[in-house]
Amino acid sequence: MNALLIEDHAVVRMGMRLVLRELFQNVTVWESENYNEGLRTVQEKPVDLVILDIHLPGGQDVKMIDMIKRASKNIKILIFSGLPEDKYALKYVQAGADGYLSKRSDPGMYGEAVWAVANGKKYLSDAVRQQLVTQLPHNYNKIKRRKWIGLTDRELEISRLLIKGLWTKEIATQLELKLSTVSTFKKKIFQKCGVTSAIELSKIIDDVASTSC
Repeated sequence: MNALLIEDHAVVRMGMRLVLRELFQNVTVWESENYNEGLRTVQEKPVDLVILDIHLPGGQDVKMIDMIKRASKNIKILIFSGLPEDKYALKYVQAGADGYLSKRSDPGMYGEAVWAVANGKKYLSDAVRQQLVTQLPHNYNKIKRRKWIGLTDRELEISRLLIKGLWTKEIATQLELKLSTVSTFKKKIFQKCGVTSAIELSKIIDDVASTSC
């Protein structure tokens, strides 16, 4: 595991470096105090995970996500910021970040967030997940009548649970389906909708619902 901390406060970098070393037996940790230096590191070294502050020297708002992803296609990005997550979390995850961790969170959540993103999962706090749910349209019958993007009733049902933040295993348990079956449904849903995450899926539902009549 190769991780890069792009953070301008030394004490924060020190704390996150300890988290990484507790989580991963063999981890290389690079550090950058500003965004431009961090981007060069991504371009020059085999970075697997970037832990990125968004309010730092050289920062370019959500453009930073795309620039990092273009430099390294499969890299994972965890935003680690002191800015209010209710205002910034969804914005950055929708821009392509793999998770948003508030510096105001309980320190016990730091390891959970890093581990999730490093292992290919998305990370949002329970509060942000709830925020996402409250932004969703409630009248799914209108979407069904329009045969929204060709989803079957079962696919629509699983879409709703994905958007609520449930993991594949949780959906399988709730619907009494095999884990492999839910995984197949999820893949088909994402293919039909042209998305790669539940966050993107929720945006499509929101857009379609706003035009339903």
